[in-house]
Amino acid sequence: MNTPERRFKRFKVDIRVRIRRADELEENSSVVRTYELSEGGMSVYASESFEVGTVMVAELALPPKERALQIQAVVRNRRGFRCGLEFVDLPEADRVEIVRYVTSLVDIIEI
Repeated sequence: MNTPERRFKRFKVDIRVRIRRADELEENSSVVRTYELSEGGMSVYASESFEVGTVMVAELALPPKERALQIQAVVRNRRGFRCGLEFVDLPEADRVEIVRYVTSLVDIIEI
């Protein structure tokens, strides 16, 4: 069976993320954990059900830096508690930071 090639390599990571719908206030954010991260998006475990197509704001800090990235993302899929998010309008500085982090994961198995 042929599987389509992904645009970006994905890495299994466990990072704390604050997430909310883009049209909601910050105090309505939830804390979730990442499952996978790539230059183009991430998947998270979330008990709240986010509809496919919903625009979200995700805030995360990538080790070892402490500066939190605020990234806009769109929900692309949902399977149980796992939610796939695609980054949109990603600032270049944030893209560079994500690439720096995922390329530092040489000991982690790419999935």
